[in-house]
Amino acid sequence: MTTMSGKVDLKVPKERVLAFAANPDEFSKVLPNLQEFEKKEEGKFTAKFKAELPPDMKKGLLANLSNVGIKMNFQISTDGDSVAVHGEGRSMGMKIVIDLKMHMTASADGTEIAWNADVDAGMILRMMGEQNFKKVADGIIEQMIGNVKATLEAPQGRA
Repeated sequence: MTTMSGKVDLKVPKERVLAFAANPDEFSKVLPNLQEFEKKEEGKFTAKFKAELPPDMKKGLLANLSNVGIKMNFQISTDGDSVAVHGEGRSMGMKIVIDLKMHMTASADGTEIAWNADVDAGMILRMMGEQNFKKVADGIIEQMIGNVKATLEAPQGRA
């Protein structure tokens, strides 16, 4: 199990950030390299996306991969100023489980999101190694944060 956490400041009102994070149609747009999206019942969706592998990782078992496909079923739930996203799926034929929790706090300039994620990648983690797995995960997180900022802080994204 790998645990990650961080904070993001957005120049958007808290209510807009909460609504965005709790909406599968909106949240799915921040997934990097989204290929497929299917909304299920309320708060649930399936997404298929790709994660880019850094050039220095393309050796050994990963030598012929430039990216890794990930297909997951997600469920979004809210509790006050917090949004939780639980995802279960597969990548490279192996199970992966993600639990992302985001807490939104109003700030002078907009909203601060404090987030933490627990990722259980089992065999993927063992195959890639902790350092390489973290490098790929950090890249996905960086892309997602950039996508959130670009989407919400764009003029049409303001509430």
